[in-house]
Amino acid sequence: MIAAIDFGCFAIRSAFRQDTDGAPITVYSERSEYIVLPNTERYRQLLDTHTVPHAECEDTVAVYGNQASQMRWLSRIPSAEIFNSGFVPSDDPPARQMLDLICAAILPPPDAASNLCVFTVPGTESRAKSQKFLSRLIRMRGYEPLAVSAAEVAMLAEGSDSSFSGISVVIGAETSEVSISRLGVSSSSVIIPVGAAWIDIELARQFNIHVFDETGNAWLDLEMVREWKHSTERNLRNSVGERERFLSRMYRAMLDRIAQAAHQLLSQPNVQSDLGTERLNVICCGGPTHIAGFASALTERFVDQDIAERIQSVRTVDQPELTVVRGLLISGELEARCRRHPGAAA
Repeated sequence: MIAAIDFGCFAIRSAFRQDTDGAPITVYSERSEYIVLPNTERYRQLLDTHTVPHAECEDTVAVYGNQASQMRWLSRIPSAEIFNSGFVPSDDPPARQMLDLICAAILPPPDAASNLCVFTVPGTESRAKSQKFLSRLIRMRGYEPLAVSAAEVAMLAEGSDSSFSGISVVIGAETSEVSISRLGVSSSSVIIPVGAAWIDIELARQFNIHVFDETGNAWLDLEMVREWKHSTERNLRNSVGERERFLSRMYRAMLDRIAQAAHQLLSQPNVQSDLGTERLNVICCGGPTHIAGFASALTERFVDQDIAERIQSVRTVDQPELTVVRGLLISGELEARCRRHPGAAA
């Protein structure tokens, strides 16, 4: 069995094929969040009645994943992130327990002597510790773990029209990744510690978008910000009103860093040796790329960085949220094929 898990800070997604290569892909997705409720008989009975999976602590009950969104009405406190600031928390046992439960729910039972699970590691800090913990979770499910870069596998998923060569950009909740590949092999890549969550937080702060709990404490209402931001009315090239103009400025700041990273990667000697001066296609994925006007906004940033002459085109993919997990599965299937036929791989 070959499986894939994209450990995203907004959602954790898995993909696998039930039977053989070429079979339809099964995809599961769980939100990377949880809500905390009092550990009382009333709440436990309510969750049991609705068959809601949850994790019990001493004084609280945590409802996690997609159920956290559906049961949010039970609490006036916004949901919390399982990945604290983008990485696996070392001092939050309930969050680590919920990660284990989510892995058990979205990974199929292993069905062969050799089972491989290719996965991404979130965040920029403590990545080695996060990778070690996530690898242990995957091994507990009966799979051999293999960590790879999100931006590298995005090219495998969407780069067939350009011979799997070019620049891939993946924007997540906490980080953005940029990779330059030739024939499906990454020449260089970088992780940038900025993503959509930064924009959401700044929007909520700037425009005082809050929700209040029972005691009157104010919390940033990031869910409301996301709903507004993801509306089809939003367009980075046609901002109407102060809030939309602020959104465009925030995107511009984030895309500036991405364009700067691409400029630095293109200047590296090994990249110049691999790709020369040929013009490259840019593939963009991740939920934040779905907003109208994204490709044009990034193109402008490439112009500002004086690398527009190296760019053939900039496009966003049709299903930006699923690109990475599909690329992970492709990477796993290629790895398994190479292991079965090592002579051919050489």
